[in-house]
Amino acid sequence: MNISRTKVLGACAAAVACVALASSPASAGVNTPHARGMGHHGCSFNAEGWFVADGDKLYIKDTCAEGWSAELKVDVAPMKPDEWDYDHLITNNSGKGTTKFENGFNFPEGRKICVSAGTSTGGEMGGFGSWQCGTT
Repeated sequence: MNISRTKVLGACAAAVACVALASSPASAGVNTPHARGMGHHGCSFNAEGWFVADGDKLYIKDTCAEGWSAELKVDVAPMKPDEWDYDHLITNNSGKGTTKFENGFNFPEGRKICVSAGTSTGGEMGGFGSWQCGTT
């Protein structure tokens, strides 16, 4: 079997590139925390929200037609001491199936960011799922 040095080196370079790409944070999903609110009113979950580090984008989707708004709580390091203390609140009151998008943020790179999705009506908030964290 005659294999040239160029073919061997080319295969090695391709393997190294694949490993590097697969272990990068964007590919691993480290910087894209995705949160779901608890289900009620006949829905398995009422809201889902996520952060995308590329462009510091936040999304909140209303997933249930129960008449409540979908909410996304956002906490950026240094983290607040309890679940009701956070840096930003994104509200989507456009109804089931709609997604609100906000990108007016300029978070410092490499900071921990956590999101939690839930619902609200009037002054009452609830149904928030667990905090999901990533990196800006």
